[in-house]
Amino acid sequence: MKLNQIALAVAAMAAAPAFALTPAQVGGATQLWITGASAPTNSVFLGAMTLCKGVSYKDAKGINRTNPGAIDAHMYLESTGLEPGKSSGDRVAYACSVDTFDDRAGVLEGTKVVLYHTVEGGSFNAYAPALIAAGDTNANLPASLQRITELADLGAVGKCAAGAATNTTVSVSGVNNTIPRYNSCGRTTVTLATGAVDVAGDTAPTVSIGGFSDTEYLINKLNLEVATDLGTIGSEVNTNIGQGFGVAVSYPLYAQLQKNDGLIATTAADGEACDGVYNTLACQPSLAAQLYTTVANQAAAGSINASLFGGLATGKVNFVRRAITSGTQSASNLRFLNKPCATGDAQGALPPARVADSTATFVVTEQSGTSGVKSTLNTATGAGEFGLGVVSLENTPAPTATADRWAFVKLNGVTPNLAAGDTFQRAEAIKGNYDMWYELVAFTAATAPQEGIDLMTAVNASLGNPELTNLKGLFITPLAGVSGANVSKGTRFGNSCQAIGQ
Repeated sequence: MKLNQIALAVAAMAAAPAFALTPAQVGGATQLWITGASAPTNSVFLGAMTLCKGVSYKDAKGINRTNPGAIDAHMYLESTGLEPGKSSGDRVAYACSVDTFDDRAGVLEGTKVVLYHTVEGGSFNAYAPALIAAGDTNANLPASLQRITELADLGAVGKCAAGAATNTTVSVSGVNNTIPRYNSCGRTTVTLATGAVDVAGDTAPTVSIGGFSDTEYLINKLNLEVATDLGTIGSEVNTNIGQGFGVAVSYPLYAQLQKNDGLIATTAADGEACDGVYNTLACQPSLAAQLYTTVANQAAAGSINASLFGGLATGKVNFVRRAITSGTQSASNLRFLNKPCATGDAQGALPPARVADSTATFVVTEQSGTSGVKSTLNTATGAGEFGLGVVSLENTPAPTATADRWAFVKLNGVTPNLAAGDTFQRAEAIKGNYDMWYELVAFTAATAPQEGIDLMTAVNASLGNPELTNLKGLFITPLAGVSGANVSKGTRFGNSCQAIGQ
């Protein structure tokens, strides 16, 4: 790159972008839509930003790179967050002119691109639009999904971009860039079978090009009894990203488990050192995996009550699971029920408990999102009442907040989140001591245009950057061929049913 180009790019970092892809300026842009898992939302956004004109970042080897030109990228968020994946809501969009220093973006080079990103309903929705387009009629597929309204329509009053955007400092793999954002943006509902939208004049994509899933297609296909094979709808590749999950329990169950472990003598708040302490390793109790298996197993539903954990036989257990299309639910099934890995002749898989299995002392709820799991745990505080469920380790309980009344526990004696200095809730998984983690995959639909194929390829390649995928609960596996503090020695080699090896 010429020195004057570098100087221009550096100057653009220090001031508001001279150019912009506001709603009035996205005309003629390539518009693409991805769907699926929520955990990598921020990494996907940052990976896309490494393709944008004028953006500076560190590559996987820690070398500073700057794309040619001045930044024109903009963010469009349905909520109040600062950037996609940070309290931004389940639907976001971002736009920029693509111009990489090494021309790795294929046919997207030199073009304006708008990427809509939807993470509602679980990670299987990376595949659901393609399945519906292929004619699959599985009852678990959603009829519709929402995305941000077409950007060209957002300039009207009340749609988020009628005024000036807010300049926002975004660290792209350790290098600060100024990328303006709009908040409280409108949404469009897309009927997947027909491509119909509920916002008049919205001509943005109605078919997803693919997206990211917590587990590979075969796991979801077997769990949901989907008839369509992967090759019919597209292809997937391993991202080389591990994602951790943990057992979250309500405060009353946390105290009961502390008592069971001898950390406190009574569950009353009577001044013991570990009373009400949810964020130190010394006071974190352990849950035996076999207890969670018992709760999650449909066959045991009729016998479940609080006495399983040492409470009263009349006490209620709130089992808070995710919807069947959720990647988190897939992870729970894999770890505790050996489902679907032990299906077929092995006959070792256990069926998961569902809402219909509820009794007076065992209440099963199915939540469409992690927020529903957490809110249900927060309210599972009745007399003799316990609550538990699985959530991904991107979530951090805030024990001082009145809204958070849940916490992670050790699983078979190993902490998922409270190892010394473990601010990213992944240290024990990286070391190989904690094994409840699975590898994300990237899916590209067979119907995706070349622009979509090149986008998924380029973004997925960026995710193996240890600086870029440096988020809570996520880490890089050795197959990425890089090194760093957030790179594990272990991998499942892209097969969730395979034991972790190295």
